[in-house]
Amino acid sequence: MTGGGPGEGGAAVGPRIGAARVRYRREVGPDDVGRRVSIRHLVDDGDGPRPTDRVGRLLAWDDDAVLVVDRTGFVHVLDPTAIVASRIVPPHPRVPAEPEGGTPDRPLPREAARVLLLDDADRVLLVAHLPGDGRRVWTAPGGGLDAGEDHAAAAARELREEVGLDRAPGPWVWERTAVFAFRGVTIAQHERWFLVRLGPGEAPDAAALPVADPGTAGGRWWALDELRAVAAPDVLAPAALPTALARLLRDGPPDAPVDVGA
Repeated sequence: MTGGGPGEGGAAVGPRIGAARVRYRREVGPDDVGRRVSIRHLVDDGDGPRPTDRVGRLLAWDDDAVLVVDRTGFVHVLDPTAIVASRIVPPHPRVPAEPEGGTPDRPLPREAARVLLLDDADRVLLVAHLPGDGRRVWTAPGGGLDAGEDHAAAAARELREEVGLDRAPGPWVWERTAVFAFRGVTIAQHERWFLVRLGPGEAPDAAALPVADPGTAGGRWWALDELRAVAAPDVLAPAALPTALARLLRDGPPDAPVDVGA
């Protein structure tokens, strides 16, 4: 409300403010998994934090990540510390319900894009993900497609958001489909990987990446020999990453995307 003043008799503003506070109170928590919720959280797209609402079925809630699936099937991963309001909402009578699933027997489908980012020394940039089972999974920068986005556009957006580089992705070199659990939610994810090569002096500092997604733990540049020596609890995704990368470095980008497995 801007330029507001008391209404007739000086009593109109207070009730409107009180109603807004009731509507956007924080009332959702871990016990509400499975229910339809509206969550208002702060996002920062470079112009400062602004509130954004996510409406959908609550899939998971813990101290590090909140997962909500909307009616299009997109899984949103939210930072609990950025949530400013939440409430339970009833099903909408005129729009489709959010998809069921997220269990091992009914995984949620998800389309994603990743960037195989190589520096001038043939090192690859990977980001650590914490799925919530004690492991640390290293994979390339990337994530799910936004509504109306294709894979190449998603790869370019993720490169800006997670690495801070603004450039078009190169060739589509790999693809994979993997079924995995993240914070107890089972996802069947199909990924396209796009190659981006950097010249001398262009590689960003992995310790200063802008990636701050819930459930992530920073990035690191990896040499091929270091990938081959990875030991538990670290995990590579895909597991065939060292073999596939060695082949790409030896033979160059393939004529058609290569399936690199799970």
